[in-house]
Amino acid sequence: MHPLEYSKSKALYHREKIMALKEGKMIIPTEIQVDPEAFCNDNCEFCSYRKEDGYNNEMLKLIGGKPSNDNKAIGKPGIESRIPNDVLLDIPRQMTEAGIPAIEITGGGEPTLHPKFKEFYQKCGEHGLDIGLVTNGSRLDDGTINMIKKYGLWVRISMDSSNPITHKMIHRTPNLDFEKRLSNVKKLLDGKPKRLVVGISFIITPDNFDDIESAARLFEAVGVDHIRFSWMYDKQGTAGLTAQQIEHIGTLIPRLQKELDRDGFKIFNEKNRIQLYTATNDFKRCDFQRFVIAIGADSGCYPCCIMKYNKDFEYGNLKNNTLYEIVNSMNTEKFMKELNPARCYPCWLSDRNRSITEAVDGEYNQIEKPVHENFI
Repeated sequence: MHPLEYSKSKALYHREKIMALKEGKMIIPTEIQVDPEAFCNDNCEFCSYRKEDGYNNEMLKLIGGKPSNDNKAIGKPGIESRIPNDVLLDIPRQMTEAGIPAIEITGGGEPTLHPKFKEFYQKCGEHGLDIGLVTNGSRLDDGTINMIKKYGLWVRISMDSSNPITHKMIHRTPNLDFEKRLSNVKKLLDGKPKRLVVGISFIITPDNFDDIESAARLFEAVGVDHIRFSWMYDKQGTAGLTAQQIEHIGTLIPRLQKELDRDGFKIFNEKNRIQLYTATNDFKRCDFQRFVIAIGADSGCYPCCIMKYNKDFEYGNLKNNTLYEIVNSMNTEKFMKELNPARCYPCWLSDRNRSITEAVDGEYNQIEKPVHENFI
């Protein structure tokens, strides 16, 4: 396994938690994934929070917007579009109190647009948390970049292209912004500590599938640690592509991996995810939710990012209770025990869930410590 591998079984490193689950006990999650802000300055064509058929587009109510194909941001930022300042800034303390070691700051919207983002990130660092950040890279000023270098474990920048024209088409920005964001990536790489992993996200759509090779070669040359290719999440399970295009991509990425993979650079290929977008959830319970809390910009706690902003799946809210209270609540335990995966949207996390359930129900062999072990 490559040292930066996106593992499907990191939970199996956490022996004390697996053994507790075997005994029917509650456990403390290893990670929270939090959307500080619902508003985004991009309107990416693949975004499940903004697409007409997106599973998470209920989030748009927070910004007073509706799905649109326009080259401009949807809705407006404001008090209702984000986690309240006082709540957000108290999350690091609450995580320490609850014993949760890792945080992925993500979206939803663009997290760096929250007015308290910098203060929040710094507090996460000062509390000694493992920090990951998912961002479109547009607001990575020098101060933010230096803070990421000081405290961050990893950052993943959504680029989805190798050139300004394709980037504008995919991100549906009013202006050509690719070069500015690429410059920010290069600043992140300049003198970065060995600890910090800088990755690129490339979501495959009908408008950029022919840019895959150029992007792989560009970012390998730029010097990032990896580029991850995944698929637009849609209800048809095709990412808008033809069978011939999917087949072509299925041979192209392995060829690029064989040619470009080396020490210091890796191409990740989420090749099976597209098949999971329409697969039946053929498992009886969700154990993944016990390791990760997905927190929306509405401050709600959900079992995963797939079901985020679906109010039937909200089991707590940071406006009402602390993380310690939520993770130790019998109401939370009741929700998790009664959650029926058949009610969920098709689960692209099913392989990770299955590995946990098999360890809990059957023979368990602890794996060696993986990189970023708390990010399940």
